[in-house]
This record gives sequence, C-alpha cells and structure tokens, in this order.
Amino acid sequence: MTDPYLSVSVPRPLRLAPTVRGADDFGQALRRALLDAHRRSAKEPIVFPSAHGAFSDSYFVPPPPVVPDASRLRNDILYACRNEQRTTLVTAANAGLFRLFCAQHVVDEVVEHSADWTDGSPVSRTAFLRRWVREYLPVIRVVRSDDELLASLLSPDEATRIAALAEHDLDDVPSATLALVLGAFYLSNDSPALRAVYGPEADLTEHGKWVEVLKAGGDAGELGRMFHAMVAMAVLLGGGLATGVKRVATALGPWGLVPLGLGAALVVRRTSEDTKHRLKSAAASAGTTLLEMCTAYQEVLTRFERTAPTVPGWEALAAANDPDAVLIRACLHTLARSPVSDRSAEELARQLPLLDVPQGEAKVRRVLRTHGCFFEVWRGRWQVGEVAELLAAYLDRLSRINA
Repeated sequence: MTDPYLSVSVPRPLRLAPTVRGADDFGQALRRALLDAHRRSAKEPIVFPSAHGAFSDSYFVPPPPVVPDASRLRNDILYACRNEQRTTLVTAANAGLFRLFCAQHVVDEVVEHSADWTDGSPVSRTAFLRRWVREYLPVIRVVRSDDELLASLLSPDEATRIAALAEHDLDDVPSATLALVLGAFYLSNDSPALRAVYGPEADLTEHGKWVEVLKAGGDAGELGRMFHAMVAMAVLLGGGLATGVKRVATALGPWGLVPLGLGAALVVRRTSEDTKHRLKSAAASAGTTLLEMCTAYQEVLTRFERTAPTVPGWEALAAANDPDAVLIRACLHTLARSPVSDRSAEELARQLPLLDVPQGEAKVRRVLRTHGCFFEVWRGRWQVGEVAELLAAYLDRLSRINA
C-alpha cells in the first residue's frame, strides 16, 4: 500500500465514460503518464519567489487555492523530515498545480511551536525549521491582513459560524476565515474548524481523504497541462500549414496555388485505400484522445472542487454586505486563481465575475492599493499574499553570501 504522505504514488483508476471506445487502454496509458509526471515533479528543484517577492505563474490551468492550518503543516513537515522526502503538499504546490495560502498567524505558530513539536522526536528543531524554510515557505503565500477586514467579507451565515468557532478555539479563526473568503480547500484536522468552513450539515467524508483529494488536484493540474499541450500542438501544426500556404500565395500569386492543388489531388487519388483508412483512423484517434483526456480532466477536477466550501453567490453577498466588501472578496477570489500570479487593476477588472456593485478599473485599483492582503510585486501589478518574512530574511542572507 502506498504511504499516504508520499508525493509519488500510483494514481487511482480513472472512471472514464463507458461510451468512449478503448477507455480501459486509455486509462492505463493516462495513469502511466500521470505517474511519470508526478515523479518528475518530485525531483524538480523548489521554485523560490523572485527578489521582488513574485511567485511563479501556473501557465494554462487556473490553480485552485488550498489553506492548511498549523496542525496539518506540523504533521507534513515532521513526516518529510523523518523520511527525507517531499510530500504531496509541497510537490504539487511547487509544480503550480494548486496554490497554498496561509494566514500570518499560522506561519508564526509553526515557528513558535517548533521546539515543542520536535521535543522527544527523532526530528531535531534545526532539521524541522530548515525544511520549513527551504521547502514549505517558498510555496506559501502569506496573507497579511487585518482580521477585522477578512471578517467583514463574510456573509451573515458565515460570520455566525466563525463566531461559534471563536468561542471554541480562537486560533483556528484566521485560517478558517481565509478559506471561506478564498473559497479554498481547507486542510485541517479540527472538526469544529471544518464545520465552521463547510457548515454544520456538510458531509466531510471526502475531506477525510485529504491526501487523495490533493492528488486529485495534482492530477487535474497535470491533465490540464497535457490537454493544453495537445491542443497547442494541433493549433501549431494547423497554423504552420496555413502559414505555408499563405507564403506560397504571396510569392507566386493566387494562381500559383493551382498546381499545388492539382498535385495534392493527384496524390490523394493515387493513395491506396488502406493508406487513406490509416490516415482517417489516426485523425479519429487524435480527436478521441483529446475527448478522453478532457473527460478525465473534468472528473478529477470535479472531485477536487467538491472539497471547496460552498460560498454564497455574488448576488446574495451584494444584498447582505457593503459594496466595498463584495468587491474586495471578488478580487481576492479571482486573483488567487489567476494562472498569471500577478495582475494589473485593468486585467483583474476584466476577469471579475459580474457583481451587483460597482467594479470598474479605478475601484479595483483602489482596493489593490488599500488592503494588505494584496501585494504589489511590480509597479501596478498585484498578487494575493506575499513572501514570509523568515524566507525573505533567508534569501537576503544568501544574496549577501553570494555577493
């Protein structure tokens, strides 16, 4: 049995649509491709933020957000230290398959309690903090924001659940609130905190299989990349053919295409029926493969998305909350999932869903400039969250040593 913490494991069988011919063969090939992709990702070096504090982009696929609490991070780091191997959490986040967001409180708690967590264990505090700084912090976006601000973004029902959580354990409130505001998968062992995020009636069965859920998110990211790569290749080949025809037409004139057309017709006419059949089969196979891959992608993505909290619609939020609060939450929700990690106010305003509150570029720019949960990486470009202070100090020290 595969250890649940390890980042490389045989992906579970994909339940492809039974109407797709050869689904079993395709599923086997796809599982092998995913396993190879995850193995390569596990060996990739950790991608550190830039000197300006910019995190890397995720290219084609919008990365779903994940909010871990301190206890999950503690268990994950201890396991990684004991086994000298990265876990699913770090490998998938490093590959850009999903994004990790943490409240400042959680980052502080990991360092503060590291001595207690390693006391009496085979893992030293030095090894624990070394892995924390070198593997985890580079892929964690720290959201520094006034707790009152995030609380003001909640719906009345969400605020009631968070208030009940505060009476039970105040330390869980920042992460639970952040998960709700971002609509993120909340990674926690604490049942009251999970109920505060997902609601008292929520079925947390799927959430209990959190490693498999994270792997589903990782599979979705890898499948999305494969699908976009295949589509891009088809577009490139088609575009190349079209470009070649245009160049011939430009060089020889429109009548210059006539001999080419006659030649192509002659080639097709002399082509054997067996060859024609093979070409048709190849084209049909390529189309079927794209369809099957799209089906598999939607399957694993749906499983991952089921673990995100159910958040109120924008219309309901606009009816219950201050207009500025609705716009701030929409900016956070949208920017956290943007494949390009940082966006300008103009770009973000175009990406926002339709809200029942003013959402023009000027208002979006004011939101980005005013609130600490947004970080200006470059002039006029913002991202959600920023580099942890401990990591920034570590990178600064390295730059001085290498200078």
